[in-house]
Amino acid sequence: MTALTHDEAIKRAKYVGQVAEAELFDADRNGRYSSKLKDAIFETQLHRLLRPKRYGGFGLGYGTVAEVARTVAQHSVSGAWVVSFMPLHEGWVALLPPAGREEIFATDEFVADIFFPIGKAEVVPGGVRLSGQWNWGSGIDFCGWIGLGAIIDLPGTTGGPQPCLVTIKVAEGEIIRNWDTFGSRATGSNGIRVENVFVPWQRIFPAGAVKNDAKPMGGEYDPEEPVYRVPYMPAGAMASFSAIAVGASQRLHRELHERIHTRQRVVLGGKEWESPVAQRNLGEVTIWVEQIEALHARYARQIELWSQQGTSLVPEIDSNRLGAWRSSIARTASQVGFRTMELLGAAATYKGDLVEVFARDLFMLSLHVTQIYEDHMMFYGRAQYGLSGHPLG
Repeated sequence: MTALTHDEAIKRAKYVGQVAEAELFDADRNGRYSSKLKDAIFETQLHRLLRPKRYGGFGLGYGTVAEVARTVAQHSVSGAWVVSFMPLHEGWVALLPPAGREEIFATDEFVADIFFPIGKAEVVPGGVRLSGQWNWGSGIDFCGWIGLGAIIDLPGTTGGPQPCLVTIKVAEGEIIRNWDTFGSRATGSNGIRVENVFVPWQRIFPAGAVKNDAKPMGGEYDPEEPVYRVPYMPAGAMASFSAIAVGASQRLHRELHERIHTRQRVVLGGKEWESPVAQRNLGEVTIWVEQIEALHARYARQIELWSQQGTSLVPEIDSNRLGAWRSSIARTASQVGFRTMELLGAAATYKGDLVEVFARDLFMLSLHVTQIYEDHMMFYGRAQYGLSGHPLG
């Protein structure tokens, strides 16, 4: 595998973003991207960004994934969601037991996941038998593997039953085409139904144990690989959702600036950009975007510092601080989306207008469980009093 630099990854991300934008509106109407986006991701090998080099990956860090996500998000929020998830889901595959890593990485197929631990897992010799139905499987149609949440008392770990990702081949389940939502439609986040599928222990990711220990099961890993040098959830959420919020907000700001400059107010008369009210409104949205950029940059610097120090396990106050930061980023980005549409008027509400799609998609991003503003502010306050933090960090 030829080495890939950060700069080359961003160059490839620009190409993938163009592919995503080219069918943005069709994908939004259809509820998923076509195979053109899947092919572009595979062609550019962006799914291998975090994968350890011993398994054919590039061994790059979360900062590169974040910049890839930000770059693609300037073209499509949903496209960036799907693109960023492909390397990020390989982050937890890298934490599986060695045999599980080898098995999944050897196929070089994309990986999806649904963390909600609602499945039924019956322990049997050599593993579990999994049954259940899960929703919100982003990018599932692109993927050969999917990790599905269940509570399991996993051998070799302490603390009793814990949430786990039980990894099956997508073909072993039945995709449920129930993705018909207000926004994020092009993510193709359909459900999956599974009935009595055997899964060996090597393909079960112990989310609870890793959160508390931050080391891959079974050893046999290089601690210098970036994927092993940061806390998984804070790093992954920064490199996907927060970075997407930044990139999409930057695109919306450009759209607002350009459209105000060319807009003619027929009823009121005059050019829009000459109005003090329009100038004030542009200033307000600009500040919101600059706030998002600054907080994301601070977040990214913290992840990079932990990576340099090899800090894969952090106190709850620290992980919950970052949770509060990213929920603030997501909420403000959603405000940027709808405020931009409001300021541009009814013309920006038509289906097939980029502002309309971005506004809906950013709103949906702010509702993701890792971004919900009220939850993360509450847990950040709790953590400051020494109480338990958010279950996901």
